[in-house]
Amino acid sequence: MQLHRCIHIIMHSNLDGGQHTMSFNRRRFCRVNMALSIMMVATCIYSIVMFIFSASATNRAYYENQIIALDRLNPKPSKHAKEEEITDLDATLATSPATPPRYTIEDIVSGILQGGKADKDFRTQDAAHLQLRNSPQVLLEFSPGSLPLNHSEALSHCWATPLVYVNHLKQGNRGDGTNVPVSYSDQYKLAYVMLPKSGSSTARYTLKEKFNAIETKKPLLHENFWQGGPMEGVTVISFVRDPLSRFFSQYDEAYVRTAPWQPNSKPHPFPYLHEGMHSYQDYEDIFCPPDTRKSRKDCVFRQSQENGTLASRLERFIFDYDGLDPFDVHLTLQVPMLSFVNGSPLHITQIYNTTDSKGGWNAIAKQFLGKTLEEDEEGNKGGVIAGRSYPRRFDSNLVSVQAQRRICELSLLDYCCLNLPLPDVCNGSFYTGDDGEKRELFCTLNSMSKIQPGILPKKSLL
Repeated sequence: MQLHRCIHIIMHSNLDGGQHTMSFNRRRFCRVNMALSIMMVATCIYSIVMFIFSASATNRAYYENQIIALDRLNPKPSKHAKEEEITDLDATLATSPATPPRYTIEDIVSGILQGGKADKDFRTQDAAHLQLRNSPQVLLEFSPGSLPLNHSEALSHCWATPLVYVNHLKQGNRGDGTNVPVSYSDQYKLAYVMLPKSGSSTARYTLKEKFNAIETKKPLLHENFWQGGPMEGVTVISFVRDPLSRFFSQYDEAYVRTAPWQPNSKPHPFPYLHEGMHSYQDYEDIFCPPDTRKSRKDCVFRQSQENGTLASRLERFIFDYDGLDPFDVHLTLQVPMLSFVNGSPLHITQIYNTTDSKGGWNAIAKQFLGKTLEEDEEGNKGGVIAGRSYPRRFDSNLVSVQAQRRICELSLLDYCCLNLPLPDVCNGSFYTGDDGEKRELFCTLNSMSKIQPGILPKKSLL
């Protein structure tokens, strides 16, 4: 403003022959003000220039530091790699010397599911979460039974997708988890969740005779086990079985239960299974031909003598069945029977394997009774005490390798979510992938960190 006034006065000085001549002092005052104003303007311009330059330099330095940090987190291979310490974005990551990564895909999956305690490269540049963060956005794939997790730990990270396994979940009859059928010992605070064809008769008998258990219903929601909850302090157990072996027993049981000679039988979805049979005796004559027995009592515990009729019908069913709608509860997969109707797992403390039923029951008895189970009259511990102990009615030796591999495919949810290894017959690149190439059966970890089968039930991929 002062600069404008001075310029205005100078422009109009000495007009009309000096009639409006300014005094010497006033002219000097305007020159001083003009000089000061020019200096102030120059100072402002200089400050603006320096601010812009400083901000640019700061941003450039910050960007360069981030590049250096990322280079340290992901060092390029070098023959002369040196030890150095760095700080990750969360100020917690310190590296070890640059060495070949020690992780496997299974380490990464278990590291994600269990946190640092399962990651042997935790807090190093090879940490599982860093490998995942820096990898392409694809599902992690791993082999069934390859995770360093026990059965119950693996199940706790599983999700039986309802859109796929809805009929299995319905057959499981676990509902919303508030009233799950169990064998329960109030004395020992021990509950058992039954799975058909997985040592369930033995388990219920043992719990009743040795632990004073009763058949009842209990809530198995996870919050029920929190402090102050109705199930606080209760241990929940179950037994699982290799899915291939279990499928043979499942089919044998379901075959008889849905036969046309049963009371109130309904039209069968696979009628060819019982074709030509109108009574149990007709069925018995196939696996125990009249010319091989002295009486029908001989057929109860003898090995099947069938000529392939029953095995061939089983094979036809295996390849016709899409695995989505079991026609009997005994064909239901194990994982849905350990899950709520929404596909989330029940609260299960410990899951044992019937492969070592004896060891499992002795461990349970030792924990709760203080001693192992006493030997029964047969001299066995934890064997089949109650339930079906007679041989299969079809000859499993006549079931083809292809059919057995199809069963593994149908049962992949159990193999993945219970962390059970595939039997040898199912190991190998026998399955056709989406790209038309042959590949092995596999499991995945989805975007929600839930274990899923890599192949969902559908028509055979063999």
